[in-house]
Amino acid sequence: MISTCELEVGQVLWLKVKYQIDIISKIKHPMLIAEIKDDYIEIIALDKTAGKMHQLFHNYNYFINSDNPKETVIFEDSYAQLNTKLTIDKIDELKNARMSLEKLSKSKLNDLLNEYKRYQDKYGIDEQRIVHMTNFDILLLNPDLQEKVYNN
Repeated sequence: MISTCELEVGQVLWLKVKYQIDIISKIKHPMLIAEIKDDYIEIIALDKTAGKMHQLFHNYNYFINSDNPKETVIFEDSYAQLNTKLTIDKIDELKNARMSLEKLSKSKLNDLLNEYKRYQDKYGIDEQRIVHMTNFDILLLNPDLQEKVYNN
């Protein structure tokens, strides 16, 4: 069971989240851990580029190559959504949302985090796209996380 290790920046959580104040994902999506504070985690929504290459024309989407070096936390070319600020309460159950203990390669992670900060400093974030999810919200949308912790 993965839950014996701490969460780390660069790991990916698979979660249903609120993308905007009034928009909830219907399925789990990869969320890259961008920052870890004492009581919350900032995450960046990822999505695959397959069938969505047009998304790369938007300056708020940042391309992540799955090769060179070969990535183990994303399985295909993806993009990160820079125009949303998502934070979630830091709860133990989040450890169960990881598929892997691996992290995005250091150079790609650093480039992504720098671009994320640059974008938000330059353009700001629309109020509808600043979302904090409480532990209640997380467990309500992802009830399987709690089940895994108690079934250890």
